[in-house]
Amino acid sequence: MEPVIINSLANPMLKEFNKLQNSRRHRQKTGKIALEGPNLVKEALKAELYPEAVFFSDTYYELEGRAITTRLPANCRIFLMPPELFKKVTATETPQPVAAIFQFERQQYLRRFEDLPGLVVVLDRLQDPGNMGTIIRTAAATGVEVVYYTAGSTDPYGPKVLRSTAGSVFHLRLEQVADALQLLDDLKNNGLQVAAAARPGRLYWQVDFKPPTALIIGNEAGGITEELLLKADLQVSIPLHGRVESLNAAVASAVLMYEVVRQRSS
Repeated sequence: MEPVIINSLANPMLKEFNKLQNSRRHRQKTGKIALEGPNLVKEALKAELYPEAVFFSDTYYELEGRAITTRLPANCRIFLMPPELFKKVTATETPQPVAAIFQFERQQYLRRFEDLPGLVVVLDRLQDPGNMGTIIRTAAATGVEVVYYTAGSTDPYGPKVLRSTAGSVFHLRLEQVADALQLLDDLKNNGLQVAAAARPGRLYWQVDFKPPTALIIGNEAGGITEELLLKADLQVSIPLHGRVESLNAAVASAVLMYEVVRQRSS
């Protein structure tokens, strides 16, 4: 499809892009997400997501954008706009030269497992988009099969989270759960041990992570809810020295996920 020139923010597709960036409800209602930057767009295409529209700054289009268009379906709409207009559309301080609207179907929690997962992560009301995105990226890097997130968590398909994942969000299962207690029951009934990242608890290197495991990571301020802690098989802690009272949720989850990798690789 031939590119269409855009010179105004009043363009209906630009309005749709902005609405998808700013409204979780609109993303859920339409089944679409707004992506910014060449890396995210390319990763979504690798994951075989369907692009409805792709926007290029006209200068980037002439330099590198044409190569991206060869990977787009024939009916994908292509738009070009001057760099100064592109800056007004994108959310990042350093504007990316390409953005897109993709069709995306969120995965809802499935109680049955086709295969027993070896490692899953449960995010309990995680609020910070940067933490959410970094945890998803680390999970993908450590071979986590599923990341679950409970009600009250930040939207993993919001712009800040998507940027933090660097595209890894499209390469693992990410499922929303309405009933976290039922989720833990289902995981345990399917043979997983449930380990909650909480203090006090057993030092993480003393825990046997070789069996199939679910790691629970809690809310940045309040930690894991008492109900979920009671459901967990064990609590796992990371030692802290000096006056440090806690670790960043993304850092703590990375320590635990890589301990699982270390134990299973040795």
